[in-house]
Amino acid sequence: MRWALPFLVLLAGCAHPVMARDGTMVFQEKGASGASVLTANGIEYRDSKSPPVAVVRRSADEPWRAPIGFILPKDGRFTEASRPTVLATPGLAIVLRPSDTRVPAWGGEVLVRVDVIAPAAEGTARWGENVAVVLDGESPDVPALVDAALAQLAGRDRVTILDAHGKRVVVPMMPASHRSMALAALRNHIRTRARGPRDMPATLRAAGAAIASPEVTQRVLVLTDAPLSPADVSDVSRLAQRGVQIGAVRVRGQDDLDERIEAVRTQIPQAGMTTFRDVRLTFEGTPAPSHVLEASGGEARWALDAGELVLGNVRAGEARTEVVRVTVPAWVPGEDFRFTVTAHVDDLAWGGPRDFKADVPCTYDDDIERIAKSRHGDVIAYASAMATLRRLDAAFIGDHVGRAGGLRRIAEMHATSMKLLARDTKDFAIQEQADILVALLQASR
Repeated sequence: MRWALPFLVLLAGCAHPVMARDGTMVFQEKGASGASVLTANGIEYRDSKSPPVAVVRRSADEPWRAPIGFILPKDGRFTEASRPTVLATPGLAIVLRPSDTRVPAWGGEVLVRVDVIAPAAEGTARWGENVAVVLDGESPDVPALVDAALAQLAGRDRVTILDAHGKRVVVPMMPASHRSMALAALRNHIRTRARGPRDMPATLRAAGAAIASPEVTQRVLVLTDAPLSPADVSDVSRLAQRGVQIGAVRVRGQDDLDERIEAVRTQIPQAGMTTFRDVRLTFEGTPAPSHVLEASGGEARWALDAGELVLGNVRAGEARTEVVRVTVPAWVPGEDFRFTVTAHVDDLAWGGPRDFKADVPCTYDDDIERIAKSRHGDVIAYASAMATLRRLDAAFIGDHVGRAGGLRRIAEMHATSMKLLARDTKDFAIQEQADILVALLQASR
C-alpha cells in the first residue's frame, strides 16, 4: 500500500475529477478557474484565461460552427434549474425553458425546451388512458405506425412500448407528452436490433401489468406481421376479461401504409378536437441573427435573420415536449441578449390567425466558469438523454458523437445530477423528470 500516500497527495491537490473519452478520470489543478468542455476527443478542461475566439462566417451559405464544445461545470454537477417563460392565448400555453441565461460573448448556441400545453374545456377531450404498444414484427413501417399511435395521445395519457422478441421494455411507462423521446428510443431499439426469442404471452402479461389502473381506460395495441397463436389468444382473453381494450394492426401486408395508419387511429381514438392549426414559433435574437439549427420534433426552418419551429396542429388536452438548438451571435460581455419568440397559430375557436409573443432574457458573459455554473441542469439533462437516443447529437459535439465514444455516460451523469438537483431544491417535477430519464436510459441500454 506504499502507492496510496502519493496518490492521496495528488488527489488532495486536485479539483473534482472529470471523465475522459475512454472512461478514465482526469484531475484538474486545485484553484483552477475554468470549466469542462465536451469535445470530439472527450471531456477537456478549458481555463477562463483562454477564452474561445468567435467564428466569423463570411457567407450565409457557410455551415454553422460553434466556437467551442459543450460547456459543463468542472465537477459535472448542475446546481441551477430553468425559469419558465410563458407565451399564452386562450386555450394554448407554450412554456420556454432555456439551458442558459448567461450566454457566451464569443457566440454559440442555447438549447430551449418547448412545452406545448392545450388545456381541454369540458367536452373537447377524453380523459387520460394507459396505452401499451407491443411490437411483434419487423417492417420499415413500424416507426410510422407507432408515431401515428402516439399522435392520438395527449398530456393526460401514459404510454409504454414493449417488444415481444425478448420481452423487452423499449419505452417505460411515461407521459405521452414525451412523444419525440419515445420515438427516438424506438428508432434506437430498431437500429441496434437487440431482439431475443419471441414470447408474446409473457409480453402481453407485462403490458397488462404496466397499464393496470382501475381509474382509467387500459388499452393494448399489437403491431404484428403474423396471426396470434392459441397461447397468445389465451392471454388476450385474460386481459379482455379484466376490461383491457386490445387491438392489432399488421405492420406489413397488401394494404398500403396510409390504410394501416388509419387502422391504428381506429384502435386508439384521438385525445381531443383540433383547436389550433399550423402552430409555428419564430425565434428572433437581439442582437441578430439567431437561427433554429435543429429540433427534436417538428420542422426547423432557417430564415435570413431568424429561425422557425413548425409544430403543426394541436388538439384540446394535448401536451408535447420538444428541444430546439438556437444560435447566439457574438457580442459584448455584460450586454443584454434576448430571444423574442412569437407564436403564430390558426385559432379555430376564435376563427382566424393569432400571434402572441414573449421575450427570453439573457446576458452576455466571457467567463467560462461563470457560464458553466449557471447552466440549467433540467434542460441539459433532457437534451442529453435525447442526444443519446440519436437526436440532437450536434448540440453537444457536432457530428463526432461516435468518435467521442457516444453520450450515454454523459447523459447518465446528467440524469444523476438532475436527481441531486431535485433533492436540493425539493422540486417534485424535476425529480419526476429525472426518474423518467434514468428509466429510459436503462431501457435503451
